[in-house]
Amino acid sequence: MLVKTGIITLLILLNACASIPQTSGVQLVSDRPLEPITDEQGRSVSRYVDTAKLSEIKTYVMPDITLTLPAEHPDISAEQLAIISNALNRSICTRLGQYLWADTDASGDAMRVEVSLTGITPTSKSMAGISAAVDTFVPGPFRIPIGMGAIALDARASAADGTLAFMRWAKGANPLFNSAKISSIADAYTLIETFTREFGQLLLQGAGGEAKRKKLAEMDIQSNERLCETRYGKVDAVGKGASFLIPLAPEFIDKGKPEKIDSSEDGN
Repeated sequence: MLVKTGIITLLILLNACASIPQTSGVQLVSDRPLEPITDEQGRSVSRYVDTAKLSEIKTYVMPDITLTLPAEHPDISAEQLAIISNALNRSICTRLGQYLWADTDASGDAMRVEVSLTGITPTSKSMAGISAAVDTFVPGPFRIPIGMGAIALDARASAADGTLAFMRWAKGANPLFNSAKISSIADAYTLIETFTREFGQLLLQGAGGEAKRKKLAEMDIQSNERLCETRYGKVDAVGKGASFLIPLAPEFIDKGKPEKIDSSEDGN
């Protein structure tokens, strides 16, 4: 009986994703037709990709994306939005840096990535706090599927000869896979990583997800990682590890973009 109840609970939680946010921000204009991939309550994705042109790309411009709120949100501060923007830049940089060379001079041949925040639903801190408290007494992952956050983004990768890929993406938090953190940006911060993983896969492996590119030599990857870390900082490793056990907010483990950038390390 307990096993049956557990399975039913699991199925309910799996299907209890937060609804995707209403798109109220400025969408990027796609100059190519987008192919719908999925459209459901907790996830919506459509995209375009020119696999042939992408396969010719060898370098990428280190991103400098500054997200703006699509509408006023009293629960999300400018400082919190800056943390999300920097996390987005950092994740794009490090993912692409495993396969492409970072171009600090932003030459015309390098791939550029731009992203627009088109919708966001803040996480309810009170409900997250209750979930976190209950989770300490419940075996396995647990989260009350109420007050979860969501985010919607448009992303375009382009080069001198035009659009290489475009993704219109929106997703709500899932109570099994996105643990409760007591911050209004907790779910948006986590979902940014999901977004960059999917968009990065599209850019590096094509629509089918085949491993079409070989990784760079380890020395080159480490060089790119240093550039990314210098420009975007890094997440506190101890805090990130602890956040799997206690509901640490993103603001606690990620201090955002460094105040000063060493120009010699940044390649300038």
